[in-house]
Amino acid sequence: MTLQWVALGVVVFFGLLRLPAAIRGENRVIFTVLLLMSLVMALSIPFFYLPLDSLLGGVNVANLVIRYSLFAIFLILGLKLAAAFDAQRARRAIGGPAGRCVLAGSAVLVAVLFWLSDLPESSTGLAAYWDQDAVHAYGDVAGLYPVYVGGCLIPALVAYTADSRRRNDIRISAGLMSLGFSAVVIHSVLGLTVLGLNVGAWDRVLPYGAVILVTLGLALLWNSQRIAKRHPQPGLLARAYGSR
Repeated sequence: MTLQWVALGVVVFFGLLRLPAAIRGENRVIFTVLLLMSLVMALSIPFFYLPLDSLLGGVNVANLVIRYSLFAIFLILGLKLAAAFDAQRARRAIGGPAGRCVLAGSAVLVAVLFWLSDLPESSTGLAAYWDQDAVHAYGDVAGLYPVYVGGCLIPALVAYTADSRRRNDIRISAGLMSLGFSAVVIHSVLGLTVLGLNVGAWDRVLPYGAVILVTLGLALLWNSQRIAKRHPQPGLLARAYGSR
């Protein structure tokens, strides 16, 4: 629970730092991502989840909100980061027919499996219902699109991190985000194997650690864009990250 509060605090803090620029019309897309990440992190905590789900009917619709918010986060981040790091192959994979099919298929299957599950009362993370096969399938399917986007981005982020010709702050940003997306992939893969039965604390450390790493990477990328504005140099990174 402590790690969940830390992750929420990190995302909200950097979201508030971005708020003045978003009001001015700068980087509203990234601010939207941070806003959605704040919502997801808040709904992972019973203090926020239970009252909100109660307002939505008390049948765990709030968990469905988490899943679709994550789809939106990974779609936006995937396209934005692929452009920022000049990863054309990743951009085509995420924004092209294959990416759209994975997204649409995941969205439909998540809705169907949610409807098939018996979820009569609010339960944060659906912890009270993990004895149902439909709930297990719901969780597994919900992780497919994040894994797909992460798998598309990781090679480009790792390559950028290893490129000594790049600016150090942007290399660190790429490295943090590559670790974050790797944690997402590892967590989902573990959940699909027998190892997922014994992950213990890693079931919290991996996903919430991923949120912290990606948020810090975005913050460094934002700072590098601010520096680029003070000392203008034409380049794809500044244009991609600085665009709305």
